[in-house]
Amino acid sequence: MPLPISLGTSDFLQIRSDGDFYLDKSSFVAEVLRDRSRVVLLPRPRRFGKTLNLSTLRHFVERPVASRPKDGDVRRAFTGLDVENRGEDVWMHFQRHPVISLTFKDVKGGGWSPNGKFAELIAREAERLSPIVDRVLTSGDRRRLETLVRGSRSRSLLEEALNLLSQWLHQATGEKVFILIDEYDTPIHDAFGDEKQYEKVVAFFRNFFSAGLKDNSHLEKGVLTGILRVAKESMFSGLNNLQVYSLLREAYATCFGFTEPEVDRLCTDFELSAAQRGDLRSWYNGYRFGGQVIYNPWSVLSYIKHRNEPVQEYWVNTGGDALIGKLLIESNLETQNDVEALLRGETIEKPLDEHTVFRDLEQKSEAVFSFLVMSGYLRADERLRKDESGREHWKLSVPNKEVSTVYHRLFLEWLNAGVGGESRQRALCRALLAGDAAAVEEHLGTILERTLSYHDTAGHAKEVVYQAFVAGLLVALESTHHVRSNRESGLGRCDVLITPRRRGEPGVALELKVRKPSETTKRALAAALGQVRRKKYAAELRAAGAKPALELAAVFDRKSVRVARGA
Repeated sequence: MPLPISLGTSDFLQIRSDGDFYLDKSSFVAEVLRDRSRVVLLPRPRRFGKTLNLSTLRHFVERPVASRPKDGDVRRAFTGLDVENRGEDVWMHFQRHPVISLTFKDVKGGGWSPNGKFAELIAREAERLSPIVDRVLTSGDRRRLETLVRGSRSRSLLEEALNLLSQWLHQATGEKVFILIDEYDTPIHDAFGDEKQYEKVVAFFRNFFSAGLKDNSHLEKGVLTGILRVAKESMFSGLNNLQVYSLLREAYATCFGFTEPEVDRLCTDFELSAAQRGDLRSWYNGYRFGGQVIYNPWSVLSYIKHRNEPVQEYWVNTGGDALIGKLLIESNLETQNDVEALLRGETIEKPLDEHTVFRDLEQKSEAVFSFLVMSGYLRADERLRKDESGREHWKLSVPNKEVSTVYHRLFLEWLNAGVGGESRQRALCRALLAGDAAAVEEHLGTILERTLSYHDTAGHAKEVVYQAFVAGLLVALESTHHVRSNRESGLGRCDVLITPRRRGEPGVALELKVRKPSETTKRALAAALGQVRRKKYAAELRAAGAKPALELAAVFDRKSVRVARGA
């Protein structure tokens, strides 16, 4: 009989002691201990097992103290796990080292300052470690420790906290220290968008990490987890012993998330039906870490725990996508067009940089896609090429049905923010299928004016921008029609082809043009309609059984549009 699943418990020893289900990821311990890097940064999406892995590592290496379990309890917790069969080079570290363990998950809203959550966090850890270090402290160091325990309001002392605690622990035990920091980038996430706050946060943690991790002779190993790497030249300035393993790297690829064989075993152990296994694959599969197929562990376990209930979104409902929404809703029109393509199940090609930093997200539109990959909202399917600047271009797609719901929701939010609501979008769709050129012109003109102003798109946009913009507005038709851009049809490519999924329903061949300075709008419309007829763009519509097969043309001039219907 399978063990009970306890969602939300991230303490390794508690899970093992309570007899709850634990999918064996103890190989993470061996991988860290055999890694020759002094400081390791492991960015992964939220809810992919980072906290539990750090807890597993901590219980393995931490020497017993009054507040920690005895040797026998911990040893039994690792019985039967992968790490039990690892060599002496791994087990020589078992319960040997003092550990400083911190999580920044609640350090938000200025909480990094000397008056906030960070000072409380350091105080709790200093108090936990004080019985170990007290006997070796000088009178001056004892005053510093007492100040930290009380909740120091001194910025300089807080910045030195890691260095001081590791120094005292090393002196007291004779063993070098492990420093484990979970969700190290939460304060940076929270400060994103506020330039002054962002600079203060980066400056503070630059000093904090530099003091504790750079050239610290008392450090055995530092392990940090988070979602995104922060610029080495800012927060990790001068930290030349830092090794970053993003999800594009092969190292640690199977330590986070569930692999295909692991999910197969879960399905068998919990006796999932063929239909339930299909739901798991379509809804929660689709990630690639270092070339490995990976499932979302939070969603998989949630689905299994509630397997007799309808399939639903688990991971995306745990929060954490506020920044994603901000980046996409406030993005430029080209990014919105890419989102529209992803919604249609297509792939896009983008350069990825595993060293993308938060500052880039506002200054470089392409950096958004690197962030979406690293945070689990896009999948890097395949490395395609290197451009002239040495950047690697990847084929990207939406990982699964669960994540696609985020894009659908954000796209509707974008419509509500910039277009004037979903009702106008649907009115535009109805007008197109009715062949009502005047109504299409009215609705499209209103949407165009509001949206281009909202996204600050100035000047004469290229036809491809308008084309993708219009195709994106027609997402609402996907349940009844196929909406495709630049499809081969008749004797050429139609800008937007709306083909019914059922015979006897209307279809539309829509040609888009940008008015040239040398021509009138009337002449541009006539030329566009002439191209629709001459190249027989409606041929595919008729072959698909569209009735009627409508021919329309739209001519754009900055933020205005004129629409005409063919005879």
